[in-house]
Amino acid sequence: MSEFLTTYPKTIRIVRGLQNFIRKEEIDLDHLCLMVKIKKDEIISALMSEGFQRVKMENRKPTQIGHGFSKRLAKPWEMHVRLLEMQKGLIAIHAEVEISRKYIQHIRSVRSPVIYEIGSILQKHKIEYKIWHAKLKQYISTVIDNHQITLNAPKLPPIPWKHMAGAVVTLSLVYLAKFVGTF
Repeated sequence: MSEFLTTYPKTIRIVRGLQNFIRKEEIDLDHLCLMVKIKKDEIISALMSEGFQRVKMENRKPTQIGHGFSKRLAKPWEMHVRLLEMQKGLIAIHAEVEISRKYIQHIRSVRSPVIYEIGSILQKHKIEYKIWHAKLKQYISTVIDNHQITLNAPKLPPIPWKHMAGAVVTLSLVYLAKFVGTF
């Protein structure tokens, strides 16, 4: 099974010149996001040109703008991006890598927030951004070093929802026919 490798800021310097340390346990709390001050259509255009597609079903966040976006990575991974409306015309971009929603393992999968992957897309499309630390309510001026993160795929091979649903329906029909007495 494949694994996904990424990095996430560990030691950071905030705008005031103070240093802070993001512990490994805090990564899942997803305190970091990318802040941009442009129209959402420009961000959406950049994401779509990079192969992202709109997500039809998702758990929406309270200030989320429209639907999220996802992009398939190496099997079974996908990147999920949400745009959130902030004050003063700012848009926060939250992104995470997780098992694709195409597979049943998505429900209880490992996931990790990602910063640099989305940052490189924004740079490619010449969109300026800053990294925002929501817990500190400060912009990060410098990343000094990073955590190395490895997401391991489940030991069982990924099971697509459609195949599982088809098997359940077929089995249910067989048992219904048996119960009714046509079998």
